[in-house]
Amino acid sequence: MQTLITTIPAPELFDLHLTAGHQTHYRGVAGADVYRDAVYSRALRRGNRVVIATVQSIDGADPATLEIGVMGEDVTQDDMAYATQVMARLLGMDIDLSGFYSLLERDPVLSSAVGSLYGLRPPGSESVFEALVIAIIGQQISSVVARVIREALVGTYGTPVNVDGETLYAFPTPKALLEAGTDGLRAVKLSARKAEYILDVALRVADGSLDEVRLSAMSDDDVVSELVKVRGIGVWTAQWVLLRALGRTDAFPAGDLALKRVVSDLYFEGAPLSEQALTDFAMERWSPHRGLATTYLFAYIRQQRLAREQGASKAIGDAAL
Repeated sequence: MQTLITTIPAPELFDLHLTAGHQTHYRGVAGADVYRDAVYSRALRRGNRVVIATVQSIDGADPATLEIGVMGEDVTQDDMAYATQVMARLLGMDIDLSGFYSLLERDPVLSSAVGSLYGLRPPGSESVFEALVIAIIGQQISSVVARVIREALVGTYGTPVNVDGETLYAFPTPKALLEAGTDGLRAVKLSARKAEYILDVALRVADGSLDEVRLSAMSDDDVVSELVKVRGIGVWTAQWVLLRALGRTDAFPAGDLALKRVVSDLYFEGAPLSEQALTDFAMERWSPHRGLATTYLFAYIRQQRLAREQGASKAIGDAAL
């Protein structure tokens, strides 16, 4: 296996540890994403090939510098350019945080909750197809269950690549999921209905009727209008796709239960919030940075959950002494 390496300047206000940690739910691995020993890794598709791309910070570099690596059979400078472009998207390197940070200065509640997360970028997906599949998996179930199903899907139908004794998986292709069929998707604990939705999306991507390039050229509203025509895709799913696959930083999944809960707890003393009330609140308070606020609040939720789990594990360990 051949390796090529290059370096690029780190974006201003960019924290690789926070961003790659959030991408992997602060657990080292989440689906096709891996973050271990301060290195973010991802198996990427290049036509019929799969290459491994890595990103890490160069310690002590001034100005801050990132090392990008690409590994595979007969990798080329074109592979390096592609890997650099995709990893930048996956880690939100092109997102401008300055306006959002100015907003934080005017919102002490949000700043108090997420102030330790400076440098976090909204992580992305490799494709609209990946974002749609992940969003469909996550519909109306807990994030913990969704993560387990996603990892089973990727581990079963993704393309495996072994690097230094560790296996990474490229996200499954539409063809692989279509070949798996309903029974195959049910075998990784997807419901029959979600399996049907994912297969419909896979078929549309495979036949070109759901085209990422065309979606990328549309306005946010037009993307939502286009996506909700597809069976199983509602506004919540479409908003997540806007944020994760198309980098639209004002996208806002107002129907998300966890988002409603955290906003209610932080701003409304736990009082229930309707979807419309949350939409109105976010529009007035955070627009045009609602997607960034969402990213930071979900990072806050995940870190709170992880702290609770670690506290519970420590308590069990102490009790056993």
